This record gives sequence, structure tokens and C-alpha cells, in this order.
Amino acid sequence: MTRDKNGAAPAAPSYKRRQYWVDAPLQLQMVGFVLVLVTLSLALSTFSAYSGLQDAAGRSPDLYHDVAWIEDALRAPLILASAIALLASGLVTLFWSHRFAGPLRVLAAGIARARHGNLGVAVRVRETDAHQDLAREFQGMQDELRKMLEADRARVAEAVGELEAAEKTLHEGPARKHVEKALARLRQACAQYHL
Repeated sequence: MTRDKNGAAPAAPSYKRRQYWVDAPLQLQMVGFVLVLVTLSLALSTFSAYSGLQDAAGRSPDLYHDVAWIEDALRAPLILASAIALLASGLVTLFWSHRFAGPLRVLAAGIARARHGNLGVAVRVRETDAHQDLAREFQGMQDELRKMLEADRARVAEAVGELEAAEKTLHEGPARKHVEKALARLRQACAQYHL
């Protein structure tokens, strides 16, 4: 990790998802599910309309047009309406799935960073995204862990100071070697965490 001239870690860049396919398998599954539901709904509506026409034609011989002409007249508007409905539902679902899957991807990246000891990068999701509570809870957990580790680092630093003072008073021998070993171990404690 690069640090600035003051030794501080650089500020975390704002996270902005620039693509809509952030988790393609999940999003494709969601889009497919919605498109199947919309297709079934449109098929049922079309079937109902044509069944109603057939039933009306059978009951009333006084229709001004025969059923075949009515079916032909309805076919193009129904196909156009179906195409628009499928396209609109696919786009809306893609947009919605982006808001749903994106935060999950951000949280997964935050978990991976935490697993490797990096607690310094905040988990950020947009206000319009789903899973706001989950993201806040994860960020709260990360903040609390960072505070606990900072407190442990302070205690370790105190222990190192005390052992260094004790080391100066010890003469060469086994006790001094044990103190040196303990000092070396304490200096490595909590070093793998990035706060």
C-alpha cells in the first residue's frame, strides 16, 4: 500500500459501478425470471382475448366483422404491445438487479479485504441501492474491529516499552534472551492489519 509523504494511507476512492453487469449470473437469472413471468402474463392475456372473441362470435351472429378479421386486426397491436412490455420489463429488471447485485458485490469485496486484514477501506453503496442495512452493519462491524485493533496496538506498544525498559536492566543471560524474543514477537503483533 502506498502512503503519502506524511505516512497516511490515501483516501479511499469513491466507488461507482460503471457497468450494469456487476454479477452477470445473478442478474441474468433475475432478468430471465421476470421475462418468463411477463411472457406468461402476455400469453395468458392474448389467449383470454382470443377466447373471448371466439365465444362472442359463437353467441352473437350479428357481429359486423368476422372473427378472422378481428384476430388479424388485433395481432399487430398485441405483438407490438408484447414486444414493448418485454423490452421494458427486461430493462427495468436489469436496472433493478444492478441496484440489488451491486451492493452484494461491494460487500463481498469488503469481506475479502477484511479477511486479508485490510480494515481501512470503507464499504460504500449508493443511497438508491438495496441492502442499505446490511452495508451499514458491515461498516459498523469494520469500524468496531478497527477500534479494538487500535486499542490492542496501543497495549502492545506499552508492553514493548516496558519490556525494552526491563531489557536495559538485564544482564546477558537466558532472561535477556527471553525478553528479546518476547519483544520481537510483540513488535510483529497486529502488524498485518491495515487500519
